[in-house]
Amino acid sequence: MLASDTEYVTLVSSDKFKFIIPKEVASISSVLRNSQGFEEGKTGKIDLDMDGDILECITEYLYYHFKYRDQVESGNIPEFHIPTHLALELLVKADYLDI
Repeated sequence: MLASDTEYVTLVSSDKFKFIIPKEVASISSVLRNSQGFEEGKTGKIDLDMDGDILECITEYLYYHFKYRDQVESGNIPEFHIPTHLALELLVKADYLDI
């Protein structure tokens, strides 16, 4: 089986932390979704220029967004908590990832 046929993608931070998440969850980010057509799609691994604590928070948000995607209209979505000390850098990286 080729890596591109798998249902998971590995996100790797600049400090080498790895987060293995379903492609369906990663696809919330248009940048991650579109990277599947390049070398990353062959290896199943996407190297990102961000620290592990930032990537961890982004990964948690991707799961949060995926989990509550069908409840947007109801307004019954719990608040997603962002560590204050990471807020600015998270904003920049989330903008880059288009999430």
